[in-house]
This record gives sequence, structure tokens and C-alpha cells, in this order.
Amino acid sequence: MVGDLKNMNIEFGPFMAKGLRRFIMFYFVRFTLLSLCFAPLTSRADMTPTSELNVWVMSTTAQPQQDMKEILRPFLLANPHLRVNVTVLNWESAWAKINAAADSGQGPDVVELGSTWVASILSKNVLEAVPSDLMKSLGGQQQFLPALWSSSHLYRDERVYALPWYGGARVAFYRTDLFKQAGIRAEDAFANWGSFKQAMRKLQSLKVDGKPIAALGYPGKHDWDILHNLAPWIWNAGGDFLSKDQTRSSINSPETLQAITFFKSFAEEGLVPTSALEKDSAQIEMAFFRGEFAVIFSGPWVLKVLSTEKAKGGQKESHTAANFSVAPYPAGIRGNQTLFSGSNLAVMKSSKNKEEAWRLLQFLMSREVQVKYSLLSGMLPARVDALHDPSLLKVAHYADFLEQIKLGRHYPVVPAWGKLENVFRSSIGQVMTANAKPNDSQPIEKLSKETASTIGVGVNSNAFSIKKILDKAAYEADQILKAKP
Repeated sequence: MVGDLKNMNIEFGPFMAKGLRRFIMFYFVRFTLLSLCFAPLTSRADMTPTSELNVWVMSTTAQPQQDMKEILRPFLLANPHLRVNVTVLNWESAWAKINAAADSGQGPDVVELGSTWVASILSKNVLEAVPSDLMKSLGGQQQFLPALWSSSHLYRDERVYALPWYGGARVAFYRTDLFKQAGIRAEDAFANWGSFKQAMRKLQSLKVDGKPIAALGYPGKHDWDILHNLAPWIWNAGGDFLSKDQTRSSINSPETLQAITFFKSFAEEGLVPTSALEKDSAQIEMAFFRGEFAVIFSGPWVLKVLSTEKAKGGQKESHTAANFSVAPYPAGIRGNQTLFSGSNLAVMKSSKNKEEAWRLLQFLMSREVQVKYSLLSGMLPARVDALHDPSLLKVAHYADFLEQIKLGRHYPVVPAWGKLENVFRSSIGQVMTANAKPNDSQPIEKLSKETASTIGVGVNSNAFSIKKILDKAAYEADQILKAKP
């Protein structure tokens, strides 16, 4: 039994972080504002904290109060003069709260930023540059995964402001028993878009215990992750969100249109249930654990749930946990890339205790702490030298995620990305509810027979109605890019 800490306080916002919610929703626990104060360590009971750090994070573990306490324990023991107040934010509301803090100049000392948010917050001139001596002590740029490192600074700016903390690649999770029942080889099913569509059609006819099972599960317009779910399909079709010089939007390109049309075709064919489109990612994952879907696409937090005992909020004892595997995205004409993103830690200029804040970041960026956090959260360490730690390699399917790093890709790191992401997310949400308009007064932009055959959709798909939505999104995005951040 570990001793209690006097110099640590953990607070939860009225909503929980996305990764945390995915764990504790199995217990149907409802959290409100919660503050936890810890008694002093017996060996340092006479030491009263004289300095204070406020830290905002988005937890990804099942028991954040215990886990954060254990993560910070060595640091707090070595710094009994320092009190650390940790506030756990929810992903859905964190962007607004962090922006408000940045605008007011009253933010925390240390803040966790989604890797796609760094450039936007940095454009407000509220983040401290990482000291060169700290970078040197950590081993420099080469100690971090390139895809995550790209989020630490602005495009064409070598100054570093937010250090990568952890990352996660998205993969396909599939039911091995159902694939066997349908006579499908996974390597064939995920070979390309066409073979994947055919595999889903085979799975759709299956029944388990007399009940039909849906081939594929993905969320719809209400999901916070909707853009992340589509990004790999867009990239693998040869599309992108911005032009190569990052000065204009390319979300309405023919390649992006093809990717989105193909993605939506699964729902149009009934391979994704209509009810799934009303859910968010966490609910889709829960349905997969219950055996309602044969395939979903998600991140390493799903692996963590499937390897965690029910008593600790996981699904290790479930039928799905005993009958699943992972696979890369099916290849498009440009390969089978995946979204590889994560979170960074930064020190805000408003901090009145920067020296202690940098000391905390140095601790959290250490190899030992990154390994420990990875074991607790299921996320991948941002440090290269921590990736192949023996304790991590023992985790089932962890090696599969390491392979996905080679295929990982990050969003463009531009100051306007936060606003752009909102525009793209909104437009994709509209696309998921758009209907074909065969009698529209304007001519429908048909896909060529060759292209339609390649991506697995009909030439008379609803590509035209989707194109109009994407054109509007591209226009709005271009206006954002032209404006000053």
C-alpha cells in the first residue's frame, strides 16, 4: 500500500475525458465536479508545499485519480515543496476551455494539447518555447516519433513549443470467429477497398445465436471523431485536406470525393446499420464489445479495454476479447496509411512558476514515465527509446500497433487548423446525412466506370450532393486560411 500524498490535488470537470469515458462507462458511473486531496506522506509530513502548479490533462486511463497519483509520485517525493493540482478535462469541451484560457491569459501552468491543436494555440502567442537545455537532456528531436514530433512546432518553424506525450494509430478491429465462419481470410479482406467491400457483404449475412450481426460499425454526424474516422480513407484515395503548400483547402478534390462516397456507401448498402449513425465512437466500441459488429476502426484504447479485467472497467472476459485481431486499413490507390496523432504537453506563458513547470515536463517526458503511462493507458509512447520496452512488447497486439506507426500520418500543422477542423468536421457530418438527388436540375457528376469499379460504388451514387457540401466547406476553409490567425 502506497502512502498518501499531501502535495497533489486532482479535479474532474463536469464531463470526463474521451478515453476515460470509454473505460468507466462500463460501470455506468456519473461524475460531477470532483476534487481529491491527499494526506501527506508519513516520511515528509513535516514538509508543507510552498509552490503550486496547475495542470490540465485529458485522462486516458481507467482510474485517473489513482493512476495520475502513481505517475507523479516519484516527482512529488523529490519535490515536497511543490503542490500539483491536476484537472481532468473532457475532449469534447477541452478545446473551448483551453481557447478561453489562452485568450484570457489565465490558463494553467502546464496544459495537454491534442496534437492537432498545438498550432492554433501557438498562434495566440501563449506558449513558452522549450528551453534548449531541456531538449538536450531529453535527447533532442531524434528521441521522438517523427509523426508526433511534427506537431511540436509550426510548419517551417524549428522552435519547439509542445513536447509529444503519447500517440495512437488507428486500425481495424475484427472478429476472428466471424471471419472464419464466413470463410474470409483477413489478409484478403483488408487487401484493398474492393476486397474489403466484398468481405463486408459476406459478413452481413451471418447470424450469431440466431441473431443477425452487422458487418461494419462506424458512427455518424454526432461523433467528435468523425473527421479522424474518415482521414485514412481520404489519404488512401490520394486526397487531402489542404494543398501541398498548405495555403488552400483540397477537401473538395475528386480524390476526397471518391473516398467519402466510398465510405458512405457502406451505410447506403446497409452494411452499417442506420442506428449506428446516431451513435458516437464510444457507443460503437461498446456495441463491438457486445458482439454487434464484425469490424470497427479505432485506436489502441480499444485494445486496452479488451485486455483489462471487468473489475477494472474492461472487457477481458467478453467473447469479443477472446475472438478478435487487428489489421491495417484496406489499401486505396495511395496505400493504407492511418491517422497517427496524440497529445502534447506545453507550458503557458502565463505560468508564474515556469522553472517547476519545465521540471515536471522533463519528468513526464522521461523514458520510464512514458513506458508506465503507456501500460496504464494503452497509448503508444512518444519516445522512440520507449517503444520497444519489454514490458510493452508483452501486451497482446502491441507489436501490430508498432507496425502501424510506419504507415502513420498526421494532419497539417498550421495555425488555423483548429478552426479548419471544425469546418471539416461539420461538413463531414452533413455528408453523412446527405441524400442522392437524381432529379436535381443540375447534372449529376457521375464517376467514371473505371473509378466507380475501383472504389466500389455505382456511377450514379450521391457524389453530386456530397460535392456541393464539400465545395462549401472548401470555400469556408479558404477564407480561414486567408485571414490572420
